[in-house]
Formats: sequence, structure tokens, C-alpha cells
Amino acid sequence: MRKIATLIAAAALALPVCALAEVFAHVALPLTPTQEPSAPNSTGYGSVTALYDSTSKGLLYSIVYQLNPAATATNAHIHGPALLGANAGVQIGLPVLPTGNAGKLTGTVTLKAAQEVDLLAGKWYLNIHSTLAAGGELRAQLIENSTTLRLPKFVGGKLTVPVVLVPGHAGTASYDAELTYTGGSSGYAFELTDAHPFR
Repeated sequence: MRKIATLIAAAALALPVCALAEVFAHVALPLTPTQEPSAPNSTGYGSVTALYDSTSKGLLYSIVYQLNPAATATNAHIHGPALLGANAGVQIGLPVLPTGNAGKLTGTVTLKAAQEVDLLAGKWYLNIHSTLAAGGELRAQLIENSTTLRLPKFVGGKLTVPVVLVPGHAGTASYDAELTYTGGSSGYAFELTDAHPFR
């Protein structure tokens, strides 16, 4: 019996120790022209969702975009370090480039340790370049939102929308916006009643 127990213990010690990965989520972040420091005259829009695995250093992303009519995508990069309202150089070029006026991009890129620090500090952004704006038509600041569940909520007649970006504003550049339901003639009216700084 003792021999069997010794063999089990030895086998357990021989098993590899797997570190638990910590995953940081950047969910449904807005991709807009107004986040560009010199905002182009564009009606384009989109969203970015990215998951970062701190063990593998892999950043898995899914991007959906719609450019201004007649504009064509020419390139896409992840830039940094820069906070909202500022520009920075290219950190990573996406392995699959956007094409056409609208589309979806998915893929994975691998970060270095120093790059991880800037990503988790909210200092990275995704930029889609186009024939309309060579410097970037659509931008999404990669603000991590997995430390707390940050979803829209409706309580007591008030709708709180998380992480509303205000590019070019002095000081805090993103807020949780509180909208109060007022009804109105259409029955669906809200007005902005408060804003809480997020970052």
C-alpha cells in the first residue's frame, strides 16, 4: 500500500504545473472617426472586441467596420503608447488587412512584455486607414473593461451608458453617461443628466 502511495505521489510531482492565464477583455469598443485627433469628415463607424491572454501574450481581436461612402480601406494597425486625443507610432500591423468599404477582421497577434503594460494602461488604439483619411479614418481606444462588469443598465428611470468617449476634451476623456427617461411625444426620449469620469 505504501509503495502504491509513493508511486501516485511521484506521478503527481511529474505532472507539469500549468499557470492560470488571466484574460483581459476589451468588449464592444466603439470605432469612430471622432477619436482621431484630427477627425476626418466621415460617417463611418464600427466596433472592436479584443481578448488578451497574459500567459501566452496573445491578443485575439474581432473588428467590424463601415467606412464613409466611397472610401476604401488601405491599412490597419495597432498604435501606441498614446491616450485618447493623442497619436503614436505603429506597434503592430494586422496580419490580414482590411479591404473595401466595409468588412470584418479577426485574428491574433503576440505582444512583448513592455507592450502589455501599455495595452493594459489603455494606451493602445486600433486605427483603420482609408482613401478618405490616410492618417486614419476610424479609431478605437483599447480600454480594458474586464475588471468590473461594465454594461449599460437601466435603474429607476435612468440609463447609464459606460465608457462614452469625449475626444479632444481637456482632462478626463471618457465617462459613464447617465441618461434620464423623460418620455416625450415619441415616448422614447432621454436627456443627459450626469456624467461620471471613467478614465
